[in-house]
Amino acid sequence: MTDEEAIFVERVGQMLSAGGLPRMAGRIWGWLLICDPAEQTAASIAAELHASRGSVSVTVRLLEQAGLIRRSTRPRDRREYFSVPPGSVVAVLESRLPSTVAWRRLAEDGLQVLEDRPPAVRSRLQELRDVHAFMERELPALLERFETERQAGAGPIGVDRKEQIA
Repeated sequence: MTDEEAIFVERVGQMLSAGGLPRMAGRIWGWLLICDPAEQTAASIAAELHASRGSVSVTVRLLEQAGLIRRSTRPRDRREYFSVPPGSVVAVLESRLPSTVAWRRLAEDGLQVLEDRPPAVRSRLQELRDVHAFMERELPALLERFETERQAGAGPIGVDRKEQIA
């Protein structure tokens, strides 16, 4: 792994860590996003990341359950291989839709509990409900548009070459 690749892998680790996953999960996913060949064994991941096999073993299970990586085997090879499957990021976003629906419904229930309360008290739950209702409505259409643009070969999708966030 080059120094630049190591920096990228660490940055992915930090990003996923900020989202609540272990830093090692981000480091493994970051490596699997850029490695060649695309399929890596637990031993090769551990060697590249200077991590223990135990840490890699536990973390790949977490990433596999999240749908971010795939485990595969090869004929006459006892080792397991890990990779980032095509469409995994979209699938993870799609899998969050039931949770989005559940949060909207829970917020609606809370608003019923607080129906006699002043608007200032209800505003936090209204925002929670409104954001999740918006995501529930827009996420499927957004992902469909993404797939359409990707299949059309539109290049970096939705990115105005200016930085969106400083």
